Amino acid sequence: MKWILMSSHKSTLQEYHLMENDECKVVMKYNPLHRSARINCANQQRLFFIESTGSPTGKYIFKNEYGMEIGNMSNDKWFGKEGSIIIESKKYTYSIKNNPLAELTIYEGVSQQPLVSCGLAIDTGSPLSAHNIDINNKCLLLGLCWYLFLPAAKENLVEYAALI
Repeated sequence: MKWILMSSHKSTLQEYHLMENDECKVVMKYNPLHRSARINCANQQRLFFIESTGSPTGKYIFKNEYGMEIGNMSNDKWFGKEGSIIIESKKYTYSIKNNPLAELTIYEGVSQQPLVSCGLAIDTGSPLSAHNIDINNKCLLLGLCWYLFLPAAKENLVEYAALI
């Protein structure tokens, strides 16, 4: 899988597609001004807001379209290459590596076995890399974790794990 930025990273509304085998699995439209992400997948659409808690460790809270907290994200390290995400009481951990291209790996809980690995298309303008963690990156992590939370994606997790 790979996140691809379809619009300019400087545009008012940034559109990302999560691609797998030339098939678009998720469409996410991120508004940096409102820090909101509209995520469409498998005939389901959700709106999320990403709010900073103001802590120096970089903790963020995810809220749904009704203002209810549905999860959070925190960095385990100051540079944000590793951390944890909780969505709907399901805990994931993540790591971002540049080897040689940026790659996001999600683990379930504290497991050392990868759940899914996602390429990050820096060459198309995507801002996500191990050296550049910002609010845009939080929405990509949220989008991938939300996709993993969906029942349709859970059916394919064995297939994803085999590809890693």
